[in-house]
Amino acid sequence: MIVRNLILALTVLLLVSCVGGCSTRKLPALGAGNQLTIVTNVRAEDKSVELLKSIFARDVVTVDEEYAYAFEVIPAAELGKHINSRNLVLLTDLSRNDGLSKSVRRILGKREASRMMKESGDYVVLSNKEALGQTLAIVAGPERESLVRVIRERGDRLFAEFDSVVIERTKDILYLHGEQNAMSRYLSSKYGWTVRIPKGFRVAEDEKGRLVKLVAHEPSRLLFVHWRPAEGKPLDARECLRLRSKLVWEYYDEDVIEESMTSARKTLFQGKEAVRIQGVWQNEKHVIGGPFFTLCFHEQERFYMIDCVVFAPGMDKASFLKQLEALALTFSDERANR
Repeated sequence: MIVRNLILALTVLLLVSCVGGCSTRKLPALGAGNQLTIVTNVRAEDKSVELLKSIFARDVVTVDEEYAYAFEVIPAAELGKHINSRNLVLLTDLSRNDGLSKSVRRILGKREASRMMKESGDYVVLSNKEALGQTLAIVAGPERESLVRVIRERGDRLFAEFDSVVIERTKDILYLHGEQNAMSRYLSSKYGWTVRIPKGFRVAEDEKGRLVKLVAHEPSRLLFVHWRPAEGKPLDARECLRLRSKLVWEYYDEDVIEESMTSARKTLFQGKEAVRIQGVWQNEKHVIGGPFFTLCFHEQERFYMIDCVVFAPGMDKASFLKQLEALALTFSDERANR
């Protein structure tokens, strides 16, 4: 009897502790990497909704027509069904006393919600707020017109911040099933740089050519890192394009760049000045093609090129490009740490 009562007491204690603790445990976010859910308490045909859709429906350079995000617009009453969405935007007129407005005030907190009311609207981008792996943007204001103004004036910044957080959360999912730590340490020891290698990627090396390639299949995703002495030369987009053309012809069995669909621009990579090339590759030998992007930068008197390629016929490429972007962001030159 004493043992039975003890077991009963322990069971009750566990249940009570779970009510207090387990209820706060967040569920994993749901949805594809390029799926965006917009929940709003304004009409679906409102100008603010149309502007928001145009901000996120940016073209991604692929062989087929594709956008950065595919989106759905959901009425406020259905927020509960979508609160765990992986990529979620809450477009909210705070003057309305409905469930969405109350939820947004709860998420923001009293001070931030008050600021948005006083300053005629604003946006915030949050990470892992309502679900693990979630990117959540709140665009809110004291009336419908303020939402239009915020999106018109700050839409580009909103997209850039949101997309950046999505890539960070993609990193969480990319390594969910494990990573190859021993191989990452090996690259650091042998070559002076490393990346976090997800489980399922195969590594191939050409020590003489100073190129290491990471390959995954179903669909095919390839990332290579090439390095050479910087020799004091400034970054030049045309030189980067020429070098990329030479390397992929040699290492990817005569791949070529489709110049009419490819562009280069200056950007930042991990806070460093960089050249980013984005476009389409083709291979006439195998009659295949797909999207790619390349990052070129200097670090510790080395020139680095990180090249990322996707071959996924019949599939959305944007989410796979984000995977490779997340992988590229784990790059680290380790020589200073030795």
